[in-house]
Amino acid sequence: MKQALHFGGGSIGIGFIADLLHESDYEVTIVDIDSELVKQINETKTFDLYLINEDYKKKQLTQIHALSSLDDQTEIVETISTTDVITTAVWAENLPKIAPVLLAGLKKRAESGRERVNILACENAMFNSEILRKAILALDSSASEWLDSIAAFPNTAVDRMVLASEHDGKKTIDIGRDHELVIEESKLVDPEDKPIKDAVYTTNLQKYIERKLYVVNCGHAWAGYIGFVHGYSIIQDVFHIEDLVQQIRETMWESAQLLMEKYGFTEQDMADYIDFIMDRYQTPGIKDMITRVSRSPIRKLQPEERLVGPCVQCEELELKNNRLLEGIAAAFLFDNPEDEQSVELLAYVAEHGIDEAIVHFTKIPLENRMHREIKKNYQRFLEIKG
Repeated sequence: MKQALHFGGGSIGIGFIADLLHESDYEVTIVDIDSELVKQINETKTFDLYLINEDYKKKQLTQIHALSSLDDQTEIVETISTTDVITTAVWAENLPKIAPVLLAGLKKRAESGRERVNILACENAMFNSEILRKAILALDSSASEWLDSIAAFPNTAVDRMVLASEHDGKKTIDIGRDHELVIEESKLVDPEDKPIKDAVYTTNLQKYIERKLYVVNCGHAWAGYIGFVHGYSIIQDVFHIEDLVQQIRETMWESAQLLMEKYGFTEQDMADYIDFIMDRYQTPGIKDMITRVSRSPIRKLQPEERLVGPCVQCEELELKNNRLLEGIAAAFLFDNPEDEQSVELLAYVAEHGIDEAIVHFTKIPLENRMHREIKKNYQRFLEIKG
């Protein structure tokens, strides 16, 4: 049986990527830091998923094992050197943390004369697998001489509704029916050999990445930050306020106009896509916290990211970006003491002021029209939030 090694036992990791690997007839080994999860998986060699759209019908993943990233380093290195495919879903900012064990495993793979392996970083970030490749090279510059001869790093775009749950005292995951894993075909070890069933293979990944990031993630982030300003703690509550739902749609349409201009998506393409997203966010019985949706605000305010990326590009093409400017402003008010980036962001604003903070985190210059609008929105939201 084909072997897959997957880093990250979270909701996307098991509820999406491991599920697709299972459907593609792999025996899957999950690497995670959570010792309880590792123990649970290894006791039965199974993991239970529940299908939200099918009245929470149970689906069981079988042929699944787990390794502890703390206790099983030797075995992880060994598995990297022999496995048929490697995937990750650890959050983009954690990719450097798994780079050392990957470096060791790939070095062993190269020394053993094994065949080249696909490494797919399934993270919500632009050029996700490239980030991982760079993190590995940053540890050992001499790896540049052999890394690409033993591993391929196709970038991906990922999309599925997944929610951590619990049944009979066990960790489980509730999953939505609709999903999209897009893989950069040209960077595969062999573009003719597709490693995962039910994935979309493309030579233009950028348009899919941007559609996901600038419409789905953008709309979700906007709802989270604006919802926080208005005092909500559960994201679904935001998606049931008529005014806010209309504003979320307007935000998504600002990005959609940009994507139509750049990539030739039709208005109908984008209308269908936005409806599909809104249906998902309004699925009955789902409960997701704004603290989760809005986490890592510094990353989400980066120039290429979900709010600033489409906003700046709309400005350049003289397209509307009023709602996007509101979302950027609201992100500067997200306050969660348990979120390191939120703490850092608020501390920076307190020390340097909002003007400098906008420039520092978004790279939008002080004299720019967008800067003035963000600041104006920030001051308005400050009053609303009280």
